[in-house]
Amino acid sequence: MNAKNLIKLGKLGKLGKLGVLGLYGMATLAMTLGLDITPAAAHGERSQEPFLRMRTIQWYDMKWGPETTKVNDIAGMSGKFHLAEDWPRAVGKPGRAFFNVGSPSPVFVRLSTKLNGEPTMISGPLEIGRDYAFEVKLKARIPGRHHMHAMVNIKDAGPIAGPA
Repeated sequence: MNAKNLIKLGKLGKLGKLGVLGLYGMATLAMTLGLDITPAAAHGERSQEPFLRMRTIQWYDMKWGPETTKVNDIAGMSGKFHLAEDWPRAVGKPGRAFFNVGSPSPVFVRLSTKLNGEPTMISGPLEIGRDYAFEVKLKARIPGRHHMHAMVNIKDAGPIAGPA
């Protein structure tokens, strides 16, 4: 007979029932501690649907520096992105888009943003199938090592984050 049947038949006393429950608890705890738990992403990189990350914007030649900043240090992010020709029908078209920098908190002040060499501080249209070069200059508000992303916010589609 197994422990479950013994409990059903009432052959174990109250102490025996508690012992069986204790064994179940210890087994559960041992399995929990034995599992390999990977660290969570910083702020939701993997929370976006794969078709958003893979079929909308391809990011390349990304540069970011410096690795750590003090208050009032100047940091920069530059790179390029391509708006895929095979834009998903379920995602709003980039007729009104805003280039942004994603961070877990307001750790930087934006000094300037350029798309293809032109100053850009407001939203505007982006063309599907085109490549864009970007450059952002930021000033640190909080010292430390910060996890940042380039991102494009698209009306009716939301933010599409690039690599860190």
